[in-house]
Amino acid sequence: MSTSFTVVGLVVRLKTSSQTTYGDAIYRTDENHTFTVKQFTNAQHEYNQAYREGDLVIFGGKFTIDEKEKIMVSVVYISSNKNS
Repeated sequence: MSTSFTVVGLVVRLKTSSQTTYGDAIYRTDENHTFTVKQFTNAQHEYNQAYREGDLVIFGGKFTIDEKEKIMVSVVYISSNKNS
């Protein structure tokens, strides 16, 4: 099942290859939820910026729930705070 999802998450782990950036972020309700994020490098543009570990990011895009019920978000747009 795939649908859209938007969440503010804290990036806690990040790996970058030549084609993708992927890792884990967390969001909080009454408890912390960890989810996997994935962004294709060629999708980065003015409104879809690169991000780093420790950034607070608005993630939006398609998501799927895997067999462990973790959310994987294929990022459509991002807005992050700019850490120095």
